Amino acid sequence: MNTIPLEEIKKRHKYYNNAFFAKWAALYDYEKYLLTPLRRKAAKFLGLKPPKRILDVATGTGAQAYELSKQGHTVIGIDLSPEMLQQAKKKLSSKLTLSFQQADATDLPFKDNEFDVTSISLGLHDMPPEVDIIVLEEIKRVTKKNGKILIVDYNEPRKHWIAKIAFPLIRTYETKNWRPFIERGLETLLREVRLNPEIETNFFGLFQMVVVANKKINF
Repeated sequence: MNTIPLEEIKKRHKYYNNAFFAKWAALYDYEKYLLTPLRRKAAKFLGLKPPKRILDVATGTGAQAYELSKQGHTVIGIDLSPEMLQQAKKKLSSKLTLSFQQADATDLPFKDNEFDVTSISLGLHDMPPEVDIIVLEEIKRVTKKNGKILIVDYNEPRKHWIAKIAFPLIRTYETKNWRPFIERGLETLLREVRLNPEIETNFFGLFQMVVVANKKINF
């Protein structure tokens, strides 16, 4: 049983996250050569007519936010890491309604029901289980009633043979929180925050995409 206070878990995660991504931020943007098709498919997967107001949580180098803004949406990307945001800001363009700011996803600096859509792409697996819950609750809070929530992350080995084969390789470079996320499973996490996937698909078996309607159910 975990006896560490939640605020201490959040503090440790913030320190670990910033230290990890400060070291690798300059290299992360090279993922575009591998993951751009995934980002594009995820942006189209929402099936939304622009313009929508979108928040991209844990935006990293801004790759998903960039693809969403290219579709004509107004997008704000937030991240803890200043080094990752430095890379993200290289994607800014006068042709896009796109901006980035440093913010903590466990305490989003936005009003309730502010966004038509909120996305988090390849971010949940970098967070401890306790932080995942808080972040998703914050995502629900800032997303309009019946607004869309887009989640993209690694697939679980039990769901696809490609994910199973890739498991040993991925764990060599991902953060310490990746394996607990995979073992827990995205479906379990979503049930814990009362979110029910409307549409699900995978990308070459390695990644999963989920779109959820924010029902604002009160219990």
